[in-house]
Amino acid sequence: MQKIFISLLFFSLGLFGTAQTPDYSDVEFDKQQMLELVNNARMTKRRCGGKKHDAVAPLQWNKKLAQAAQKHADDMADNDFFDHTGSDKSTVVVRVEREEYLWRAVGENVAMGPRSVSEAVKGWLDSPGHCSNIMSDGFTEMGAALSHNGQYWVQVFGAPRGE
Repeated sequence: MQKIFISLLFFSLGLFGTAQTPDYSDVEFDKQQMLELVNNARMTKRRCGGKKHDAVAPLQWNKKLAQAAQKHADDMADNDFFDHTGSDKSTVVVRVEREEYLWRAVGENVAMGPRSVSEAVKGWLDSPGHCSNIMSDGFTEMGAALSHNGQYWVQVFGAPRGE
């Protein structure tokens, strides 16, 4: 019995030692599909973890929020990290202000590894905090992006000042 355990251990170690980085070159981003899936989710009341959310108004696409999302997604890809805080210690607030978005409210969802827009949105809807961002009636606009290497997804929500 002990020999089998040791053999399996070495076999497992061999597998881990030869693991390759996943290839995301075939992953594509479709902003219209992203907006449609998010707005379809917002049209139906839902539970995000323990919190109930009523149906809310659809979001509008915002280029400045999309630019902030793209820069953060590419930053994570270029610097090999996964976090809401940028490699320069920036927050989502700093990133949207760099794009000259005058905000009343902002929020952000990030994901690593989904292979499609629908997989990314499903993952966020299955996560209570991310789902609450999607369902928040405090947001009226959204921008989103996929990193240049296809691995990192960023969704930025906002409500402009004066709304």
